[in-house]
Amino acid sequence: MQRFRDFAFDWIAWAIFAAIPAVIFWQSATSLAEQDAASGGPMENAALYPRIVASIMAVLAAALALRLVLGRVQQRSPLEARAGTRPALVATGVFTIYLIVLPYAGFHLATPVLCFLLFWLLGIGPVAALAGGIGLSLATAFVFEGLLNVVLPVGAFNIALFS
Repeated sequence: MQRFRDFAFDWIAWAIFAAIPAVIFWQSATSLAEQDAASGGPMENAALYPRIVASIMAVLAAALALRLVLGRVQQRSPLEARAGTRPALVATGVFTIYLIVLPYAGFHLATPVLCFLLFWLLGIGPVAALAGGIGLSLATAFVFEGLLNVVLPVGAFNIALFS
């Protein structure tokens, strides 16, 4: 128990990071399966790429948990964390919320908001962040829906722009 208290900040960061692959696997098994977008070959399976990324993230989370258990992390206070630690935690939290909201709002509503928030967290002005968020989400949708014929989550409003 002492080791957990010594690295409480690191365990909190680990929990946030580990939640992302858990949410991805949960959505692949529930909402994407219900939409019939999580079966078939790579061209018809919208859950394949997220599952690959989630698997890699799960391996990284396991490695980080092992480092924490063995005490092989830097010995500094959370109050002395590097300048990028808190924005990284906020960005990870925003991304986790995005993954939870995605099946309900759909890709075309949730992704521009995510991109805007991430650009804004990186210090880009609000107008440029909004333009970049919309542009990046449209470009991504065009590549996956239009060129690769991947079914993106449509949400409650059934929005699909390029398919």
